[in-house]
Amino acid sequence: MKPIYAILLTALLTVSFFFGFRIGDFGISFGWFMVLGTGIWAAVDSTKIQLKRYKSGISYGPVVIFICFVGLWIVAFPWYLIMRHKILTGTAVLKNGATNVAA
Repeated sequence: MKPIYAILLTALLTVSFFFGFRIGDFGISFGWFMVLGTGIWAAVDSTKIQLKRYKSGISYGPVVIFICFVGLWIVAFPWYLIMRHKILTGTAVLKNGATNVAA
């Protein structure tokens, strides 16, 4: 996903879920379920796309990705979407020593 779209999506989701929707009389924001859900998705997906093979500040294992999402979702979510897009389009740079599977 292009950076501007990732940032806009993050802003829209933040405003919608954290400030708009509440669950029942408990006052629990639906946003926390969104953070946990996207964190789980990113952790599983990062393994599938082999995120650790690429140069990026977010190139970690699934557990660290999940912790990043829970701890700092507003930064981790668009960053992950941008890096994921680079990997899927083939524009991401591999770390030194990593081999390209397609080669």
